[in-house]
Amino acid sequence: MRCSVGLYRHRTLIWSFVKRDLLARYKGSAVGLFWSIIHPLIMLGLYTIVFSAILKVRVGAGEGTDYFALYLFCGLLPWNAFAEGLNRSTGVILEHANLIKRVIFPSEILPVYPVIAGIVNELIGFGVLLGVLLVIGHPIRPVILVLPAILVLQFALTTGLAWLIAGTTVFVRDLGQILGVILTLWLFLTPIFYPPAMVPQGMQVLLTINPMYTVVEAYRSLILRGEIPTWWSLAALTLMALIVNWLGYRVFARMRPAFADVL
Repeated sequence: MRCSVGLYRHRTLIWSFVKRDLLARYKGSAVGLFWSIIHPLIMLGLYTIVFSAILKVRVGAGEGTDYFALYLFCGLLPWNAFAEGLNRSTGVILEHANLIKRVIFPSEILPVYPVIAGIVNELIGFGVLLGVLLVIGHPIRPVILVLPAILVLQFALTTGLAWLIAGTTVFVRDLGQILGVILTLWLFLTPIFYPPAMVPQGMQVLLTINPMYTVVEAYRSLILRGEIPTWWSLAALTLMALIVNWLGYRVFARMRPAFADVL
């Protein structure tokens, strides 16, 4: 609760960091922010050529689409935002050491703005996906209005882990390298490149403790299948997101007084 109040109080400062971050990505390029639209279009086109035209990969009718490229792109949207937020959190405190040494600066916002910037890019990709679905005649059902609730849980989960990682990296500089390995393993253990039904029975328990599996499946359920995810999966995701968010903030707050001495 305290962290939510703090973020709301500093919302203007957070948004200024997000805007600066997004503008810095495309500074000096010819088309600027339009790259954030062009990039997902290129990726979706590439997935279509490789998986649909060349490899002829198909998913079952129960997954809501015959196009594997759309199935894959829909799963990668939340994952890419999640992974970007965590990867960038490893260096965000070190990059702003001059601000950390200021007594009045709210350092807890630093791991938050890369998470929001990643979600903004995800929303642009979501707009591209929605446009493609409308063009091919895929029905968009009213349940898609539930998606903002999933986005809030995804934000809470990612922010909690970002606080944890950002604070720990100040003292353990190798964490950035370790995180890269962990995220690669996590990506392939999450059914993004394959349907969950392909996971062997003995490994299904891994899905129940993987919050990103629930997030990815919620996206596919709402966008592609036009169904509301099961209540128990949403309840489990809510519980995990709240616990991780609370724990991440508590750990960050405990480590924060020592940052200036180490940097």
